[in-house]
Order: sequence, then structure tokens, then C-alpha cells
Amino acid sequence: MRKMKFATIAALAAAFSCLVGSAAAQVPADLVAASGIPAGNLFAPHTPAGMVIIGNNIWVGDEVDGLHHYLPVDPTNPDPINTGQFMFDIDTQLSMGGGGACTPWCSVGQIAQDGSSRAYVTSYDHTKGQPGFFGGGGVWMVSFQSQFGEFSPFSGLAPVAPSGGLAGDLPTSTALGPDGKLYVGFLKNGNVKRIVNPGASGIAPQTQTVESVGGAPNGRPILSMAFSGGDLYLATDQGISVIRNAAACIGNAGGCGNAVLRVAGATVAVTADGAGKVYFSANAAGAVYRYTPADGSVIPVATGFAFVGGHTNTLTLDGFGNLWIGDDTTDGRLPFTGRLWRVPVASLQAL
Repeated sequence: MRKMKFATIAALAAAFSCLVGSAAAQVPADLVAASGIPAGNLFAPHTPAGMVIIGNNIWVGDEVDGLHHYLPVDPTNPDPINTGQFMFDIDTQLSMGGGGACTPWCSVGQIAQDGSSRAYVTSYDHTKGQPGFFGGGGVWMVSFQSQFGEFSPFSGLAPVAPSGGLAGDLPTSTALGPDGKLYVGFLKNGNVKRIVNPGASGIAPQTQTVESVGGAPNGRPILSMAFSGGDLYLATDQGISVIRNAAACIGNAGGCGNAVLRVAGATVAVTADGAGKVYFSANAAGAVYRYTPADGSVIPVATGFAFVGGHTNTLTLDGFGNLWIGDDTTDGRLPFTGRLWRVPVASLQAL
């Protein structure tokens, strides 16, 4: 088994080296939200990171301004998720965070959605948050429910494992495991922890516990994470690595070895589907690639992006199989310069 693992890594590295800079197999991405969509509109994402899709509603979290709601540009379009464009919603009742108070958070990292209207938000701005319940930072459960005639994140909000010491390590990445536990990665130390029973409600639920699950190589900040089967993939500024069978890992023992897939230099995002495909963003190349662990192959999906280094950038697959990508043309320096892209599922299937 050990030989097979390292053979797969070698094959991945060889495949990637042949494909960097190649235009082979890549597909165009549709620009879905940006300044100028619709014409004349100046509002846009800041630095897109986490993302939630519920029905025809989209929320995008970013580096400085919380979790923002986006409206379909064409309200008559019955299927905007697959075919439409979106615009920044100035109705603050349907967004959360940001502003001068940063309540409950400003800087939003990756978001894990459990397939329903519930999501888990990572936030790493604990020094900006307000005292008490709205302490800023940490991991938060958001239950999106109907309010004001629309879905709203204000309808359900609770900190996850608030006594687990998560906020101080600056959580920025998260993924729900096949074991039903919530896995979290951090900017401060590159550790991976998992939360047992993350959906428990209440200010300090007694049934939530925090366990250590190893971490990224060299303690590098974990910008994004995703499960493919039982394997947990981590994106850092040194590339992609994987913790095999993460559910069996306790601390740094029990099979928690982290295999390094050092093929892409700095990576800023990773996501995976349920069919054995892993997608990751390469920062310097401004490209998204697809890795198939079963055969070690890597192919370019789309290029031409301006990812923000050292920050979680949007990369997620929706329930239809479309791939969503976020970037920022000013490397996060100016507001409303972020963009949201969609690669349709049909294009992915054609690769």
C-alpha cells in the first residue's frame, strides 16, 4: 500500500509538470458576478472566499466584509444558478457581518454546507469582533431560514465549540467529513482539528468536543480543505497534501501521515466531488486543475484568474455539479474588485 501511495504522488507530479502552461483540455469560465454586472453597477465581491447556495440564493464571504447576499440579475430567470448572473444585494437584512462593528465577523474563510439550509462559517478576525456572544472569529453554524420573504442568515446563528479555543488559532478552512464531524484548518499554526456533533445548538453545547487530527506539512497555514472519500486534502502556500483516512486519525498518530503532493507551488483552494475528482487552484498560474487520485492524472480546467495569495479563494461545487471560482483583480487591496466565475457541469464532464 505504501508503494502505491508514493507511486500515485510521483505520477501526479509528472502529469502536472507536463501540463503547466498548457492550454490542452481547458474550458472557458462564465463571469457570474463582478463590478459592471449588470452594466453600470459598481458593487461586487471584495475578496471572495466561502460560498453558500440555497435555492436561487447565493451568499459569498470575503476577507473584509462578512457574508453578502447576491441577487439574480434577471429575476425572471427560473434557473439562475445554472445559467444566470448575480449582483451584489445592498439589503443588509439578508447579509451578515462586515461594517465598522464587524458583528459577528468581518473576515470569512471557507464555508462547509451540509446539503440543507445549514452551513458552517470559518472566521479569523477574532481581534475585530465584539465582546460576549458576538465575539468574532471562530467557527459558526448558520441556519438560513425564511425571513423578510427571503432566506436570511440572521434566522439561526450559534458559535460551534466556543470553549474549544478555535478562534485564537484563526480558523480559515473547513470541511464536513464522511463521519459527520466538522474538520477545521487554521492560519496560525496549520493544525487540523475536528468537532464532534457540530450541529448541536446552544451557546455552549456540552456534546461538542474538539479533537486533534494532525496538520499541514511544515505547519503551513491551511487555506482550504476538502474530502474525497475518506481522504482529507489540504491547500497551503506549499502545495496540496492529503491526510489518508482522516476519520481514523487521532493527534499525529494512528495513520495520520500527511502525504505531500508538491506539484503546484502555492495553492489557495481545493474542493472535491463525490466521484473521485479533486479540484485545486494554483496561485502563480492563475489556474484551476483537476486531479484524479485513482490514476494520478492532472488536467487544467480553466485559466486566467487573479487569485489572492495567502488567502482562501472561492472554489466549490454546487449541487448540480457546477464549479464556482472566486478571484480578485487587485490581490485584495481594493473593495469591489473581486469576481465570481462558474464552470458549467457540462464543460467539466467534457474534459
